[in-house]
Amino acid sequence: MNHGIPERARPVARVLLVGPGRKLLLLHAEHAADGHRFWLTPGGGLEPYESFEDAARRELCEETGLDVHVGPWVWTRRHAYSWNGRWCDQYERFFVATTDDDRIRPISRDDYVIGHRWWNPEELGMSSEDFVPQRLAVLVGDVVEGQYPDEPIDCGV
Repeated sequence: MNHGIPERARPVARVLLVGPGRKLLLLHAEHAADGHRFWLTPGGGLEPYESFEDAARRELCEETGLDVHVGPWVWTRRHAYSWNGRWCDQYERFFVATTDDDRIRPISRDDYVIGHRWWNPEELGMSSEDFVPQRLAVLVGDVVEGQYPDEPIDCGV
């Protein structure tokens, strides 16, 4: 189900992985060009002819070592930005997955990923760290409680 991808946008699948204690896994990233650090969900670009759902599962497995069922598509996001001097335009879909295993063992790790952490919604709301999307702390509470929108919502930049 890849219809609706904006023209010239890079399609990306992301995963809101809810683990033990209803915590959300986030990857800690650092932008090499300026050292800016931020937290984001596992995920990445689709391979040719790959569905968003298949890409979400593959990326989650590569980045965490966890092979879990990928559930509903709950959020969407369009984001244009500069990354190491290159202009990027991404269209992202966020899927929910759950696990009882909190051990993260990446099979492959992107160069910009410097760590990971399991966050509960309260910690996200109190943190001064940068999160992607910016409204993550506001929106994720329902997701970790298993309450999903009837249709995917735009989670913003």
